[in-house]
Amino acid sequence: MSETENRLLSVVEHWLPRMEVAGIPSATAKTVIDSAGVWENWLAAWSAEGDRHAEMGEAALARGRKVTAGEAFARASLFYHFGQFMAFDDLVAKERVAAMKVEAFRRAAPLLEQSGELIEVPFEGGILRGYLRRPARQGPHPLALIIPGSDSTKEEFPAFERHFLIRGMATLSLDGPGQGEGRSHGYLRADIAPAIAATIKALENRPGLTGDIGLVGMAFGGFLALRAAAALEGLAAVVSINGFYDLGALWPTLPKVYQDNMSFALGDDVVERACRFTLAGIEGPVVPALVLHGGLDKIFPPSEAQKCAEICRAGSELHVFPTGNHVCNNIPWMYRPLVADWLAERLKV
Repeated sequence: MSETENRLLSVVEHWLPRMEVAGIPSATAKTVIDSAGVWENWLAAWSAEGDRHAEMGEAALARGRKVTAGEAFARASLFYHFGQFMAFDDLVAKERVAAMKVEAFRRAAPLLEQSGELIEVPFEGGILRGYLRRPARQGPHPLALIIPGSDSTKEEFPAFERHFLIRGMATLSLDGPGQGEGRSHGYLRADIAPAIAATIKALENRPGLTGDIGLVGMAFGGFLALRAAAALEGLAAVVSINGFYDLGALWPTLPKVYQDNMSFALGDDVVERACRFTLAGIEGPVVPALVLHGGLDKIFPPSEAQKCAEICRAGSELHVFPTGNHVCNNIPWMYRPLVADWLAERLKV
């Protein structure tokens, strides 16, 4: 078996459930994977499927079928996203397909059941972007501010956002520095508290929001959420889903595909930079914390969850699901309602 075939199988092993829970049916994902056959064809196969769904969106929009168009553009964005998310062999092609992902979702956002409003946050002389969605019920609403991981972006989360929306919470999925469109601000950084503070400020006096905010971080974003919550005042709660305590200490055990992901996300001197991503010596959050982890996570071991929970100064609720994989995406029916219910209770919806 070649190295490239190993890469394809490794990506499928770690992230196929994530693709499914994001909104790509299992059978469709497997058909695209089969059509790729080997890793060299991965980006082209997923991009072609994205093109097909984008064309469906255009056709539906031309006939005035806005719901169908929105769904098709959102799917197209997901296909483009998962085509490029672990593609590091041709960075020009990766950047091109990432831009197609952004554009497809920009077409989808206003057509979603709870429409997405593009929010632009002034930050360090540039812009951070996120999508704000509000529940159908009468407001004002508290906010779940969703922080992606090292390779996820704001366009991946409509299905996750639904759990908060139907419970009466607005959502804002944000590309922070180094994430998605936030790559314009350089590589990932350990402390995103200034970016979160800038986002909260940008939302001030925006209609339909109460001002009560909980942070929700996914995977790498689980670490970012805890560290940001430790530095910020005025938050109501924080959720860390399959995060980590000390990335540098984990480096030798990380799968090769994830080390390559980190090289892209963190830049040169990746091992030295990885050591900056730690909660050691950090005074933890002083707001209620929910820490979740999958017991079968092959990227960040579940022992990291206990360490994360222990630094939370206002107490924490810890759940390690024995059958859960990375981010527990093989058991979304278990962790996603729990996260949404827990946050709704802390935000007093």
